[in-house]
Amino acid sequence: LAKSSYQTAIQQDPDFFEAYFFLGQMYQSENNPICIEYFTTALDLKPEYPEVRYQLAFSKQIHGRLIEAVDLYKEMVEDTVDFYKNRAFFHLGYIKQFDFSQIDSAIYFYQKALEVDPKHVESWHNLGLCHKEQGNKTKALKSFSKALKFNPEFKISREEAEKLNK
Repeated sequence: LAKSSYQTAIQQDPDFFEAYFFLGQMYQSENNPICIEYFTTALDLKPEYPEVRYQLAFSKQIHGRLIEAVDLYKEMVEDTVDFYKNRAFFHLGYIKQFDFSQIDSAIYFYQKALEVDPKHVESWHNLGLCHKEQGNKTKALKSFSKALKFNPEFKISREEAEKLNK
């Protein structure tokens, strides 16, 4: 019903930014790649709105349009809002690590994310995974320890640290 209402709103006002944005979110929650079209239109209407750029980049990332996602994340690292800058660096690291197997580049981007937000648990965890993959047990344990310092309930870092300590 909500989708139908927003579609009707767009038909009546093709410049209704919020309708495109909310439709993008709804389709994204369903893992439907049409969300990219809605976020693209929303970004065209309000390019200054960082949340739209982030949602569009993330949508492109999860739907396999990695180069386009990387380009958007690279634009986001120039953002003045630390939240988006941190997320951009984190996702760049994630793509380098898990999609391109470029561990050194992933480490660089996770470190940049942590410069922006030293308490970003996911960056600490993935940094630990990178160090583990490189065979650097000490650095991996330090990274997992930092993740657990900022979130003692972060189970996957605890499990990784326990594996390394066996």
